[in-house]
Amino acid sequence: MDNTNQILPDDPLLKSDIYEIGKQLRAGSLTCVELTSTYYKRINILNPYLHAYIYLNETKAISWAEGIDKLFNNGVELGPLMGIPIAIKDICSVNGMPTTNGSEIISDDITGPEGTLVKRLKSLGCVILGKTHTVEFALGATGLNKYKGTPRNPWDENIHRIPGGSSSGSAVAVASGLAAFAIGTDTGGSVRIPASLNGIVGLKTTKNRWATDGIFPLSPTLDTPGPIARNVKDTKLIFNTYNNKIDKTSKSIEIKNMSFGKLKEPFTTNLDPQVMEAYENICSELEKLGAKIEEIIIPEANEKAILFPRIVGSEIINAFGIDRFTKNVDRMDPVTGNRAKLGLNVSSFEYISAKQRVSELEAMVNQHFMKYDALLSPTTVMQALDVNKAEIGEELHERSLLSSANTQPVNIFGICAITYPIQKFVKNQNQDILPVGLQIICNKNEDEKAVEIALSLEKHFGEPELPNMNKFL
Repeated sequence: MDNTNQILPDDPLLKSDIYEIGKQLRAGSLTCVELTSTYYKRINILNPYLHAYIYLNETKAISWAEGIDKLFNNGVELGPLMGIPIAIKDICSVNGMPTTNGSEIISDDITGPEGTLVKRLKSLGCVILGKTHTVEFALGATGLNKYKGTPRNPWDENIHRIPGGSSSGSAVAVASGLAAFAIGTDTGGSVRIPASLNGIVGLKTTKNRWATDGIFPLSPTLDTPGPIARNVKDTKLIFNTYNNKIDKTSKSIEIKNMSFGKLKEPFTTNLDPQVMEAYENICSELEKLGAKIEEIIIPEANEKAILFPRIVGSEIINAFGIDRFTKNVDRMDPVTGNRAKLGLNVSSFEYISAKQRVSELEAMVNQHFMKYDALLSPTTVMQALDVNKAEIGEELHERSLLSSANTQPVNIFGICAITYPIQKFVKNQNQDILPVGLQIICNKNEDEKAVEIALSLEKHFGEPELPNMNKFL
């Protein structure tokens, strides 16, 4: 990529956060048009290489920003996210923008019209920059997309590494400073995996905390949208603002008063050495801060291997309709198509039994949260792999399929989780360290608690380090 004659504007959030940017917008020291234009300048330089966005909305977004500035000038207040430029995953409908669902197959009618989530963000005054790349139909954890392209993980300018999926473009956009935050969706880890592999923060919300209408229905049983952001502070602001919950009197959680269940097998099976080291070291540091940590094993997590394909395979086929699915499945990306085809062999009895088992597991896992404030695990078992080695038939393809090994159980347990970057806990920093994520898991509808625990870690250990994008010029 030859950008030697182009000057990359500073990332607006490089030394700031969303709340501080909002203060500048309200004070008039920064306009929404200026802010939005800065993001587009960065996008126009970096996106041809990073491939984070599949569709850009520059003319309309600048027009929208002009309208936001007029509202500011007239004293209209829409909340803390007013005037903030964001990105939306391309399985979510946005009026005036195409929805491809990461596929060559026409399927926007299945996704339906713009839904509650996007409408809510617009009502809060967010400026939508465009749509971000996704794994086809959001069914994949590596981020690879044979037909629409695979975004580039910004932590390595020399090797094209997997961005994680399925919210691949959303995570790359945020980590690269091409959006203040982005929306992803998480059916088996699709917010947490790319956030982890790109060194940022991703929140998997509890089912039904955020509406899913206007989003491709990969699995109505498991689908959960959520924010991908630069740090936990921003994540809290986004989540609370969306939920109309701005409580300035809330007290922060003290790590010394926390009790954590440190998950072992299967969450520690097949870990990269640096992932294991970071996990062990962060847990040791939490103990030094006074937290109580006990190792636990939840063997039911292994049931993901049966439950996930039965539920998701059946429900994606139902979304298409059997005739339409069988007509188009061989046109899908081979990985997506093969995973979706598993639903063809699922009987109605097996599907209903799987759904019933998910309800049973939700009740079972609730018992652990009577003893522990949260459960901890590595978010992904590996760091970002070389894309060329993760392709079908290549040496790391089977390993790449383990990307969702530690995240899928959270979905089938019906609970919530947040990922926080911990690669700084790898002791040998003489070599380039790729991101590693810590998964903080809380009980159903304890999303705020998960965010507060992660925020407490962020206050102790610092905000995530971000990749140097000037190396791509």
